[in-house]
Amino acid sequence: MMKQWLMTTLALLTLTLAGPVMAKDYPEFGGRCAMGVAMGKEVKTDCTVTWNSPSGDKFCFGNKQAKQDFMKNKAENMDKAFRNYDQVVEG
Repeated sequence: MMKQWLMTTLALLTLTLAGPVMAKDYPEFGGRCAMGVAMGKEVKTDCTVTWNSPSGDKFCFGNKQAKQDFMKNKAENMDKAFRNYDQVVEG
């Protein structure tokens, strides 16, 4: 009984500590083009063109032009992308 409790506790502790680290390695929007999502479109990428936000979040882009367009107004485009994400993925 004690061994099972200890194993469960260790597993939960490991997931709790590893979760934030794993989240930082995974790109926002599931690797879709951030500018595309901001425009309400699903554009899958290979994440070769990226930008890391000051908080450490990784954003992928379909090409350099999409990144340049996104960066012209980062705050507005990020807001649009986060608002559009669920609709883009479900649509």
